[in-house]
Amino acid sequence: MNREKYYKKLRWGKSPFIKSTSIDIPIVERKEEYAEIEESIGGWDRITLVTAPIGYGKTTFMNQLVKRKPRGIKYIVPFNAYEPVEEVMERIDGKIPFYAKILSQKSDRTTFGEYLNKKLGRSKMLLVFDEAQDYDLELFKWLRVVNDRADNVFMIFLGLQGLEDKITSESSFRDRKSKSIRLRPFNAKELDEVVRKRIKWVGGSGIKPFTDKGLERLCVSAGSVPRLLLDNGQRVVEECAMRDLFTIDDGLVEGILGTTKAVERPPEQPAAEKEQIETQTIERPQQTEYYDFMKDLSPTQADIVKLLLETESSSITELGEKLGKDIRSVGSLIRKLRGLNVEETQRKPNIPYPVVLQHGKDVRMGRLQYVYSLSDNARRLLSKK
Repeated sequence: MNREKYYKKLRWGKSPFIKSTSIDIPIVERKEEYAEIEESIGGWDRITLVTAPIGYGKTTFMNQLVKRKPRGIKYIVPFNAYEPVEEVMERIDGKIPFYAKILSQKSDRTTFGEYLNKKLGRSKMLLVFDEAQDYDLELFKWLRVVNDRADNVFMIFLGLQGLEDKITSESSFRDRKSKSIRLRPFNAKELDEVVRKRIKWVGGSGIKPFTDKGLERLCVSAGSVPRLLLDNGQRVVEECAMRDLFTIDDGLVEGILGTTKAVERPPEQPAAEKEQIETQTIERPQQTEYYDFMKDLSPTQADIVKLLLETESSSITELGEKLGKDIRSVGSLIRKLRGLNVEETQRKPNIPYPVVLQHGKDVRMGRLQYVYSLSDNARRLLSKK
C-alpha cells in the first residue's frame, strides 16, 4: 500500500512525523527554559544565548516564544536565519504600529537604534534569532549598536554550542551578553506527548496504529532527541505502509529500527547530563545508515562531503583546488549543502540539512577565508559502525 492510502486508512491528513518549523504544528512546551527567559527579561538581561545540539528543538522553542510571548513583551520578531541587516530592519519596523510611525523621518542603519527607542517608548520588543551561529559578524555588530541605543529591545540568539564562542569572540558583544541557557534533553514522557499531539494534529485517533509498548519503544529509540524521534517514526510508518500493517507494537518497532543495545549519545552532550538520560537506544543497521543520503546528492556535492569527512574544516578555495572546480560553483554547492537553497531542500527531503556548517574565518592559503565542516549529524550518519 502506498503512503497516501495508508494515511487515509488511519484518517491522517499527512504524516504526523513530518519535519517542519511551521508555527501551526503542536509542540511540547519547555516550561523550565521558558521560565528562565521570563526571569531574564524581568531582570533586564537584554542579550540571552540559548544553545543545544542538532535536533534538540531550538526552532520549536522559538515557536513557543512566538505563540506565547514572555511576560512583559509587547512585540516579538522571529528570524529563521541568514537575514541581512536591511531585512532585519524592515521586519522590525513592520511590527511597530502605523500610528506610531506617523510623521516619522525614515531611518537608516546608523540611526535605527534611536528611531526604535523613540517608537517603542515603554513597550518591550523581543528579537529572536534562530541558527544564530551562521549569521555574519556584520549583523552582530549592527545589533550591538541597536542594543546600546534602544533600551527596551531584548535579544535571544539560538544556535549550536559554537555560538557561545562566536559571541565571545565578537568584542562588541562580549560584555553585553547577559545570560546563557542550554536546552535540556527531552525525557521519554515528553517525547510520548510529542507523538500524541502530532497524531491528533493530523486527524488521527489516540495513538493508533501504535500500541502503548510500540510508542514507548519508538520514544526510547530517539535517545532524547526530538528530530531523531521524527526520523524513526517516519521510517517505521513507511515500512508499515509497504507491508499493510496497522498495529505497531514494540517488537515491530524494534524489528524495523534495529536491536536494542547500549547507548548512542547525541552530539555535543555534556558529560554532566549523561547520567540523567536512559542508557538504551537503537543501533541502526549499517547498510541503512552509512552513506544513506549520499545517493541524493549530486556527484560534486558527494565529493565535497567526502573531503570534509576526512578533514576538520576547509575553505571553498581549498575545496575548489582539490576538486579542480571553479570556486563559484563550489560556493553554490556549499550553500545548497547548508540548506540555504529552499527549492533544493524541498526537492531532496531525505538529506539531513544542514549537511555543512560555516565556522567563521581562518587564514587559509595565505588569506582570511570562511571555513566549513560537516555537521555533527551528517558526520555521525556517514561514520561506519
